[in-house]
Amino acid sequence: MKRELQNVEIPGEYDARRRTWEIVRAAFDERERVAWPRRHLRELVLVAAAVVVLAAVLTPPGRSVVDSVRRTIGVQHAQRELVRLPAPGRLLVDSARGTWIVQSNGSRRLLGPYHEPAWSPHGLFVGAVSNRRELVALDPKGNVRWVKPERRVVRSPRWSYEGYRIAYFAGPTLRVINGDGTGARSIGPADPAVPPAWRPGTHEIAYALHGKPQVVDVDTLMRLRAGPADRRRLFAAVPPNGGPVARVETRRGRSFVVVGSQQVFAGSGRLRGVAWSPNGKWLAVSWPDADQLVFVRVHGKPKLIAVSNIAGELGSSPSLGGWSR
Repeated sequence: MKRELQNVEIPGEYDARRRTWEIVRAAFDERERVAWPRRHLRELVLVAAAVVVLAAVLTPPGRSVVDSVRRTIGVQHAQRELVRLPAPGRLLVDSARGTWIVQSNGSRRLLGPYHEPAWSPHGLFVGAVSNRRELVALDPKGNVRWVKPERRVVRSPRWSYEGYRIAYFAGPTLRVINGDGTGARSIGPADPAVPPAWRPGTHEIAYALHGKPQVVDVDTLMRLRAGPADRRRLFAAVPPNGGPVARVETRRGRSFVVVGSQQVFAGSGRLRGVAWSPNGKWLAVSWPDADQLVFVRVHGKPKLIAVSNIAGELGSSPSLGGWSR
């Protein structure tokens, strides 16, 4: 039966094939000569479009393929530009062009060619990395307050709860400096791939070494016992007012945002970190593979807002440096 159906010609099928071939050949003959990357990008787009069209036309199961393709690309019906943030505050983001501050009304300010930014308490200052080997403190207008050069690559500045200390990496060493740029000192070896995290209300810093959390009082250099909460602070995002932490998990090419034990968002490819809103109700999620910034309301009525074309607006898909008042 299957072979007989395959041999049945649909009325008008031959003419449709011939017209399609003539159109394609004419387009090929009149094509613009372009460079290699642009030429191959066009081919990829045409192939993707053909897959979607065929999936939509051939069979009802094809419609589910279309939905799957759209989910891979990103959230459907995403906004074309970032008009405003869904919660009060200012979002700090890091792109190829540098560090940006996104205001609650959607307006943006480029602070300069700084990277790995982090808010100080209450958003008074920004700690960031300049020229890979300088720790810099800026105000939200981009004015440099002080610079601390290092011989090794600087990474992951993090402010203490009141802004009196900044922890950061210089190569594979954890260091701490006073909030005014004085008194830099070494804490010890650490894994620079895992940003440090302060214990709330203390000058005790948690960091990773050989995959295990370590805790030190940076004022006395006393080693302290690390607990489960320290590990959660290192490997997850803690909401500003306490409560369940948010973390990103990756399984079989898909990434998931999990708050406590509840999955709140999933997408194909990479998710580049999360940031809690100051009121603790929303999560901002950077989704580079979809070129989208996604906002997920975790507390209250569930809601999801996605903004596309983020790379075009900011220079590249950003990582998130925090969401402050």
